[in-house]
Amino acid sequence: MKKSNGKFKKIVVLALVMLMASAMLAGCGGGDSDVPETVSEIVNVAALNGPTGMGMVQLMDMTDKYAVETYQSPTDVTAKLIKGEVDVAALPSNMAAVLYNKTEGQVVAVSPIALGVLHILGNNVDITDASQLKGQTVVASGQGGTPEYVLQKVVEAAGLKLYEDVQVEWLANHAEVNTKLLSQEGTIAMVPEPFVSTALAAGKEGVAEVFDMNTLWKDATGQELPMGVLVARKAFVEEKGDDLKVLLNDLKSSVDFVNGSPAEASQLIVEKGFIGKAEIAEAAIPNCHIVLYAGDKASEGAEILKTFNQTLFEMNPQAVGGKLPGDDLYYVG
Repeated sequence: MKKSNGKFKKIVVLALVMLMASAMLAGCGGGDSDVPETVSEIVNVAALNGPTGMGMVQLMDMTDKYAVETYQSPTDVTAKLIKGEVDVAALPSNMAAVLYNKTEGQVVAVSPIALGVLHILGNNVDITDASQLKGQTVVASGQGGTPEYVLQKVVEAAGLKLYEDVQVEWLANHAEVNTKLLSQEGTIAMVPEPFVSTALAAGKEGVAEVFDMNTLWKDATGQELPMGVLVARKAFVEEKGDDLKVLLNDLKSSVDFVNGSPAEASQLIVEKGFIGKAEIAEAAIPNCHIVLYAGDKASEGAEILKTFNQTLFEMNPQAVGGKLPGDDLYYVG
């Protein structure tokens, strides 16, 4: 009987250990155990036609959960967000703070979704350090927006002043910048992906990358350069918090798919109208730095955005809407 009792005790202990292990595994499932299976109703999502929206390609096929529309201009997106016609949107990073100030705190910055996509290319130029931009002219597009502030910070970190030591020729769009880069020897151009990959794929002799602006920004600020941000209406975050969790879970899967399977993802990116050629899309994906800081990484994403907003505010308060936003701008899960 004693032997029998001993075996019984061992069986009970083993069963308890297995139950505890199962419970621990269930609690470590990537933080998704508390995420509902689906949304309570269709979530309206707006994306810009570029790297800030490319990570959403799989969401665009989940029509039972999301109504995703793409737009060419940030102003088209912000208008719909303010009116409540859109719940969640992908925008240039500084627009989160601008909208927060404009709506008196009714917008939440959920996460950076695209890091540094800006690069400086040259057509037969011999520059290896940012300080060598002194006396040069950079051709670019995006005056008054993030590209201008990023260039200003990088130039200042090199001990130079924009518009004094370094001139800028602002053109209407990135396509025009590429045209000048490819046609005029000696041109120094600042362009984002996918225009970087488009220019390099042209096979023009002497056209090459000079600087990765994300690297230079990180050297100057100690943080990554957020170029795109996912924002949401505060009312949506407060009233439909579970829906946001579902969206972030699905978006994480989509982002992982794009980054992990660029050949396959490039086909979808072309199909959805983000880029015209699959080979250009595939080449551009690694340099688009598509990300999502959700769950345990939410606070890291918030710090990246805080540093970004603080840096822009110090250069020009209007770049973030006139004043630094409060901590309630940043979503931490």
